[in-house]
Amino acid sequence: MPSADQTVDLTGIHCPACGTVTAGPFCHNCGFALEGRSAVEDSWPQSGDRIDGQRALYLRGSLLCHSDGRRYVAEADDKTRYEVYMTESADLLAERAARTAALGDYGLPAAWTGTYGELHFAAIPLGTGTPLSEAQGRIIAERDRNDGQGLVDGWVMPLARAVADLHASGRIAGGFDPHEVLVDDAGLCRFRWPPQLVDMSQTPVPPRRRRVHRGYSAPELYGRCGGGVGARADVFFVGAVMYYALARVAPMTEAGHSNERLPAPHIYHADVPPELGAIARRAVSPVPDRRYADAGMLLDALETALDVVDERRGARQGPIGVDVGHELHIGVLKGQYAPQNQDDLFLAYHVDSSIGLFVVSDGVSISEYGSGDIASSCVRQEALNGWRLILDGHLADGDNPDDSIDVHDETLAGLGEPTPALPLDFDGRCKFLGSLLDQANRRIGQLVQQEVPHFPGQPEGIMAATAVTALLEGNRVTLSSIGDSRIYLIRDGHMSQLSIDHDLATQLLRLGRPPSVARSFPAAGALIRCVGEFDKDADQQLVPVPLQPEFLELRVLPGDTLLLCSDGIPDYGGYDEEDAEDRMRQCVEGAPGAPWAAFELMVLANRGGGGDNISCIVLRFHDDGRRGAS
Repeated sequence: MPSADQTVDLTGIHCPACGTVTAGPFCHNCGFALEGRSAVEDSWPQSGDRIDGQRALYLRGSLLCHSDGRRYVAEADDKTRYEVYMTESADLLAERAARTAALGDYGLPAAWTGTYGELHFAAIPLGTGTPLSEAQGRIIAERDRNDGQGLVDGWVMPLARAVADLHASGRIAGGFDPHEVLVDDAGLCRFRWPPQLVDMSQTPVPPRRRRVHRGYSAPELYGRCGGGVGARADVFFVGAVMYYALARVAPMTEAGHSNERLPAPHIYHADVPPELGAIARRAVSPVPDRRYADAGMLLDALETALDVVDERRGARQGPIGVDVGHELHIGVLKGQYAPQNQDDLFLAYHVDSSIGLFVVSDGVSISEYGSGDIASSCVRQEALNGWRLILDGHLADGDNPDDSIDVHDETLAGLGEPTPALPLDFDGRCKFLGSLLDQANRRIGQLVQQEVPHFPGQPEGIMAATAVTALLEGNRVTLSSIGDSRIYLIRDGHMSQLSIDHDLATQLLRLGRPPSVARSFPAAGALIRCVGEFDKDADQQLVPVPLQPEFLELRVLPGDTLLLCSDGIPDYGGYDEEDAEDRMRQCVEGAPGAPWAAFELMVLANRGGGGDNISCIVLRFHDDGRRGAS
């Protein structure tokens, strides 16, 4: 140890935090403070060395050190794992012990302390705990086999309970290190390196030098959003762990940006219960005030959502009451320069059988051949034809909907006594919905070909439309989507997007591009799938391309609300997408019924500018007194 009047040469010192060879008072790689560190390296033990104490421990590797000292992973003769924290100052051992004691049951106290030459050390039993960072690697490696609800139960809930208990005691950590948070086989959460807790009465903690962790640290820890740190920074960490577990993706740099909202997790993995996905996105909002106020609120939301997921998975097919509302509006601003409404919708419901078909279509504004309003009307017409088949019972298993749907113009009058029927299996229902869209696609091609028998241009210039569809039978709903119109599920103060936008930005996300790259890509909002896709043959004839909509099936429960809408509502409903969705949720939940909710959504978009056509269908589900039927 150098004396007080000796100058310590820091040239060539290995940073104890990240191992980088560095010089100066701070590590140039990670920012660790190096003032006063000894340049003498020979006194520190190396991997493979033996440390004696109550038990003989053998050092197996190094850990990142958050203080002036070094940390090692060690094993006893019986393979029990320990952490060995070694430092030149006994005061630092006492400081760590005090931090650990402040964590109560969530800390890992030292089994014993001792000396190694002139160094002081503490031996901390690690038990069976696995760091969250290591668990994340396993989750990604097993992404095709693990279950979203199981991941939240096993990894997120122990962490949420621990952080909620800290907040309930009036203390925050201001963010955590995923390498230092352990979850053991019994579902208990422990903090291997104890964070410095701060009394909530002293928050928000003003901006200062802090350690951050890519993908897990809230924007305010980087000095963004004003830089003040409070309980919401801890909420962000829990939400990030949950988000990456559900999406089965590696941590994202964009998580620390104040202007980058993380994409919906079901974009990356289909097995994301919508209730849990909505909670994760709220918890990792880049705007602190939009997150849960503390981990207790987050934990309450999680417990409620997990109960709903269990109920939804266990629900048998049966009747359910539904309240229906809809609106179709040109948009106050859009109507001033484009007086033709290019949105369209179809809705029909047979009360006795509890079977319904609901469609929203948004015509693409710019086209060289045809127009968006004609394209969306083609979708509506084929939905009408499909509804005829449902009422006539033509969709019993074994029938081929592709061969049954014809282009005709009769009305529903004169059908006689209807006997509605739907395919029993999910594949059959998807085939029916897909056939509706393919028939609409063919109808668009026929209309263009009538006007231009030998099509001279590029098929990309043909009129097109988006479509979102809900096929309902009791509490079973089959959903389809193509384009960028939206389907949302609203329940218990949360709003979850069920559809996936078929635009270039989303496609880049699904291919693994970072969100910041995907969203800044030229023409990021351009549609890559829609109704109106064609090739040309050698005779200049249009050949319809088989469409590729997304499909999803859901068991709805009393208290659920499904919203089908064109992008004119989320695009103009708020300051940004997150704000718009929250305002939309408030409109729906605050309305006395589905018709009022649809009207309020139309008003919301018009108040935001009304720069696009507005269409929506609201389906609010309730108990009709026949629950329990199988």
